[in-house]
Amino acid sequence: MVVAADTDNTIEDNEIFGNANGIFLTAGVQGNTIRGNTIVGNPPVQVAADHTANSGFDIKNLANAGANTFEGNICVTSVNAPCPSVGPSLTANPNPIPVTGNAILGSTTINWNAPDAQVIEIHVGSPDGDLLTRMGSRGSAITGTWVSDGMTFYLQDVTNGKPLTSDYTLATLVVHLHGSSVASFHLGGEPRPWAFGGSAILLGLALCAVVLVESGSRGKRVRFALGGAVLLAGVGFSLSRTTALAQSSQTAVSSASSQASAQKTAARLDQMIADGASPKALAQYVFDTHSCKNCHTIGHDGKLGFTVKGKERAQGFEGCINMLTAMTVIVQVADQKRSSQQRQRAGRFEEFGCTACHKLTPGKLSLTEVGAKLSHLHLGCVEVEKLVASGPASQR
Repeated sequence: MVVAADTDNTIEDNEIFGNANGIFLTAGVQGNTIRGNTIVGNPPVQVAADHTANSGFDIKNLANAGANTFEGNICVTSVNAPCPSVGPSLTANPNPIPVTGNAILGSTTINWNAPDAQVIEIHVGSPDGDLLTRMGSRGSAITGTWVSDGMTFYLQDVTNGKPLTSDYTLATLVVHLHGSSVASFHLGGEPRPWAFGGSAILLGLALCAVVLVESGSRGKRVRFALGGAVLLAGVGFSLSRTTALAQSSQTAVSSASSQASAQKTAARLDQMIADGASPKALAQYVFDTHSCKNCHTIGHDGKLGFTVKGKERAQGFEGCINMLTAMTVIVQVADQKRSSQQRQRAGRFEEFGCTACHKLTPGKLSLTEVGAKLSHLHLGCVEVEKLVASGPASQR
């Protein structure tokens, strides 16, 4: 029982059955979250049959509507609370995701329950889209900060190898973002939406000076020139702001796509390892999914060959080991202080897909989640090349 004095509590992941009431919220209760609970058989069948005056429910909420939050609970009977039938559910908390300023991406926790499935996967965008997680029939997973407004998640039953098609979609979930846009001015290396507006004001003032030289009503012409300056400034500000936001959005979406792809790769590697995949099969997966084959052919005797594109891009390339050695030094140099050669190497480091396994952080070159997994399996760049170029991949 939750009484009026109980606030800001979370009741979750409980199994409640055989009581007069499953969860009972008295009048005046507010600010609590009830989620992910299985609440059935309240009151028990015999009590309900022998004592028909009993007014028990799986969830009995006497508080004001909306005063408390109910999410993803499984129940049969309720008062003033959502009570879906016992079956699969997919929810997010929070949803909508609160964001501030110019943010177009957010993070949330995805909760699911699939009573009739043994193994589930949650995919993004479509039944076979990017993989968020692969787990058991009930659980939760936290996304990264890559969820965009209107993004759809799919709960897929993959028990016994069921295919990733809509036939085995158990539930879908659309996540939204909600926030306020706050105008801001940026300094340093960030976009400066006021820069063009400032130039427009100067242009308008110059126009004012020119107009004043001419004959006519001085006051009228001053007002006209200043009005023009303000108008140009407004137009400039709007155009600059739009451009800055577009660039920011493009960067954010690109980052979100990269994060989702990395999560998919990490989850797939985990599954392959659990299924007993050989090191050669793991190396082949990396080769096929990390743009390696865009520049390389399989080759032979432990050496990869080059595609036409690969030959063009390889001109002047110092090799993976030398590049990694150079990057350990370059990351310790601030962006604005790097030489042209260092900037070129850093660009090639990303261009050649090295960032799939290696992460550039200020002053340090570290491993991504994928890189750490491969390193633990002793599958560095050189080992992947040797395995892929030594014959057909195989599964144990």
